[in-house]
Amino acid sequence: MPDYALYGLVVRCAHPLADLEPAAPGARVDIAITLEGVGEPSGDWQSAAPYYTAGVEPDGLPSMRVRHDAARGYRFEYADGTQFVIDDTASSIRCWWAEASTLEDTATYLLGPVLGFALRRRGVLALHASAVVLDGCATLLIGPSGAGKSTTAAAFASEGTPVLSDDVVALRLTGGVPLAYPAYRLLRLWDASEQILFGTTGQLPLLTPTWEKRALPLGEAFPFHDSPAPLGALFVLGARGEDPRAPYLEPLSAMEGFVELVANTYANYLLDDRMRGEEMHLLSALLRDRQLRRVVPHADPSRLPTMVQRIRAAVLDRP
Repeated sequence: MPDYALYGLVVRCAHPLADLEPAAPGARVDIAITLEGVGEPSGDWQSAAPYYTAGVEPDGLPSMRVRHDAARGYRFEYADGTQFVIDDTASSIRCWWAEASTLEDTATYLLGPVLGFALRRRGVLALHASAVVLDGCATLLIGPSGAGKSTTAAAFASEGTPVLSDDVVALRLTGGVPLAYPAYRLLRLWDASEQILFGTTGQLPLLTPTWEKRALPLGEAFPFHDSPAPLGALFVLGARGEDPRAPYLEPLSAMEGFVELVANTYANYLLDDRMRGEEMHLLSALLRDRQLRRVVPHADPSRLPTMVQRIRAAVLDRP
């Protein structure tokens, strides 16, 4: 049964999962993942307390619903019929999907929001960010969906900078030092990002047969960093605009940075009091003596290389 190293955890799954790093032989398993197949969880989950509901699809159904049962844990229900049950200690995840969905669809949810929540249940801070390794440290590109994290990370990778993680960055304090942990050998890009980066459209493989996002494999032409890296500088990606000075960087105060990081912690809408307390402690430690800046991008995608150069120069203290 394959074991994988992911976000600083060892996960076990009977079905091979593409693009994940193998775990060291004999490593203790943190999370057991079971891909149940087409269907849905047994038992009466309708009686479980509603925990969270997000968005509304065109048919009026919520895009995502979470229920909580003290004995069974958390049930995630997505509008396309994909479902997950995570036990209360986040040591077990079971997955189901609808007839029209695919295993690849399920893996996309699993490696993103589902494991993001599992990290939080296990006391690990997870940020909405991508991470590249500059000067031996993890440089974080932070922002919500659509901010350009993956596109910027891919631009770094195209220049030879290793990517550590995409979309979810897991952070732990080890001996008082914040460490960022690797994810998997893949960047997820929209067609528009492929056009910006490579001047092509539709040449990268689809992430799944039913979704429009594309996959940029990491490891050869686009390097991947497969071991933890100490946390370096933090950059919050701002809104794109027409300011002629853009792209440019501006400093953020400790308080401004704290607010930005809280807004971009993973699964922050699902935290209980214990998880929120752990988050406050870890965020305070991360911000201590840390370079934190906002990146103001230009709406013109041709200026992306300039933005990458300015981030790189700021990290390496070059004019």
